Amino acid sequence: MRVAAAAAIALAPFAAADAQSVFRAVHDNGFFVPFNAGNAATVKYGDSGWLSANGTATYTLTSITLGLAVANSTAVGSTDIIFTFNDGDPSGLVFGPGTVLYSTTIQAVELPDASGSNGLALFELTIPLPNVRTTGGFNNVGWSIALANYQSNGQFGFLCSKSTGQQVGSYTNNASFYNGTSWSLFSFGADPVTGVANFAADIVGGITPACYADCDGIGGLTGNDFQCFLDAFVSNSTYANCDGVGGLTGNDFQCFLDKFVAGCS
Repeated sequence: MRVAAAAAIALAPFAAADAQSVFRAVHDNGFFVPFNAGNAATVKYGDSGWLSANGTATYTLTSITLGLAVANSTAVGSTDIIFTFNDGDPSGLVFGPGTVLYSTTIQAVELPDASGSNGLALFELTIPLPNVRTTGGFNNVGWSIALANYQSNGQFGFLCSKSTGQQVGSYTNNASFYNGTSWSLFSFGADPVTGVANFAADIVGGITPACYADCDGIGGLTGNDFQCFLDAFVSNSTYANCDGVGGLTGNDFQCFLDKFVAGCS
């Protein structure tokens, strides 16, 4: 079952002709369900990986699909999912600084009743990434999940992937855990195939167009590029930080306008 995350605005797709999976780890290694009613308000879990082939290009990303699981629930529940996407591992302990590139809260995600499914219900959650731009250079990205308003009598967590289940990009051995005070890293075991703590995920995007003003990536500058930039600005996407200074301001609009008028050579 696939669940689409609610988006506040409809985003113009980036590089529709070129958008593809730049990271894909399939579900072939069971599940890990660490969240429950007792810890859901405190802990976070995350993962990371390298886009495509460890290249140094800058990527612009449009969505991430997470493989998720509910175990041992006897009724339909719900939770708010606080999702954060990072430049590097969310812990900041390895593979990049962990700088937040995008964060959003998906409210009232339905957690299935698993009582009729041998105690386990699997589903996918697709979260829009509004033209989130990586910094490039090392191309390790990460993400984490925290929960609020957890209403389920079961456990919730992730579908997992073996090292051999990495179809696009590269996995990292460790996942990340925040205990309410500090971050740490962990793996499932010593086996190099099944022991990696690799959560099933599919990230879609493409290499950032050379022309910044071509926001929708289709080629040629049109009004759609203005709408694309506005959508990215409203969503607080890193793409909209045109002037590269601090947070998003009117200066970023002027910067984009200047680049649009200058055209694409």
